[in-house]
Amino acid sequence: MKVLTRQAAVAGMFYPADAQRLRREIDAYIAAPARPRARAWGVMVPHAGYVYSGAVCGRALASVEIPPRVLILHTKHQQGGATLSLAGFDAWQTPLGDVPAHKPLCDALARVEGVQVSNAPHTRDHAAEVVLPFLQVLRPGVEVAVISVGAFDPAQLAALGNSLAAALRAAGGALMIASSDMNHYDSHEVTLAKDELALKRLAAFEPQALMSVCELEDISMCGVCATALMLSAARALGATRVEVLEHTTSGPTSGDFDQVVGYASARVL
Repeated sequence: MKVLTRQAAVAGMFYPADAQRLRREIDAYIAAPARPRARAWGVMVPHAGYVYSGAVCGRALASVEIPPRVLILHTKHQQGGATLSLAGFDAWQTPLGDVPAHKPLCDALARVEGVQVSNAPHTRDHAAEVVLPFLQVLRPGVEVAVISVGAFDPAQLAALGNSLAAALRAAGGALMIASSDMNHYDSHEVTLAKDELALKRLAAFEPQALMSVCELEDISMCGVCATALMLSAARALGATRVEVLEHTTSGPTSGDFDQVVGYASARVL
C-alpha cells in the first residue's frame, strides 16, 4: 500500500531545512522550560517563524510531558475542506524524518460529528508543521493527528468539546496542542493590551468568553477557535486550570514596533 506523506512545505522559510541546524536550534529553545515539566491535557503555542516565536513554542512544549500521541488543532489558514478538517496523511515529513499519523486516533476523530477528512487545508499550512520538529526532539517516535479548525458558532463549543474528548478517550488519550498566534498588525503596545484581554479569559479557563472577547474587542487571535476547542475538550477530560506561560510580540526581534504579531503560550492542567 502506498504511503501518503505530507511533504514539508515551509522548511527553509519558517525553520531550518538542514537537520543538524534544526536540531541545534530546537535543543537551545527547549533547554530552559517556561515552567517545570508537568503532565498536561493541552498546551497552546505560537506558529510563526522560529526566529520570532520558536523560543516561546519550545519553552512551552518543554514544560509539558509529551505522550506517544498528540492531537494538533490549528488555525485554518488555507482554503478548502470543512470547518473541522482532519488530515488524511499517513505521515508528515520534516527535516528530522517523518512523523507518522496515529491511525486509531485519526479513526476515532473521523467519527466525530462535524469532522471531515480532507487534506485540502493542510497541504501548504505552516501551523502544524512548525510544531512537529519540537515533538520529534522531545518525544522520539511520537505519532499525531492534525485538525484544521475554522470559525464555528460558539453555541457549538461545548458539544464539540465533549465529542472531541470522547474520541480521545476511545483512542487511549493524547496531548492536545492548539497552534495559534495572538493579535496581528497593531502596534506593540496595542497588541500587548489586546492580547491581555484574551489571555485573561484563557487563564480563567473560559473558552466561550475567549471567543467572545476576541470578537468584541477586535483581537485577531488567529487560532481562537482551535484554542477554545482545546480548552473545552480538556475540561471534559478532567482539566481544572490553565497557566499562561509567556507573552511577547515580534517587535523585540524585528525592531518594528508599529506593526507586530503577538505570541503567547499556556498549558492546561
